[in-house]
Amino acid sequence: MSKRVLIANGEVIDENFIEDFISTPDALPILLMNILDEFDEGIELKRFNIYETHPEFEELDNMEIRLTSELLKKGKYDEAEEFQIDYALDFLNKHPQFKSMIKGVESEGHNDLRIALSSIKEAFLGDFDYF
Repeated sequence: MSKRVLIANGEVIDENFIEDFISTPDALPILLMNILDEFDEGIELKRFNIYETHPEFEELDNMEIRLTSELLKKGKYDEAEEFQIDYALDFLNKHPQFKSMIKGVESEGHNDLRIALSSIKEAFLGDFDYF
């Protein structure tokens, strides 16, 4: 199975975007939180602070963790990764105002091929363009 990865679009992420995201009354996918953590290391703390006024958000956020843990306990590592990608994509379809944070989804195999082709190009043309 080709593993997929989300490609972040940092150009649209600012403080307002992050505030809107963490205030969303829905379960926030771990992969999307991880992306935003690269721009705001306090994002998890901000979400935890919202739990004080909306404790139901904590239960929603924990649902993904429970489901992923169940898959991992059964040794279904690839399925757990795919579940998290699909969970994030489903969230973005449900909340299209946040779709812009993702440029797209690539398979790791595609990325490896792109790097290999760039290495060949570098060797023959001297062009250092890996991405």
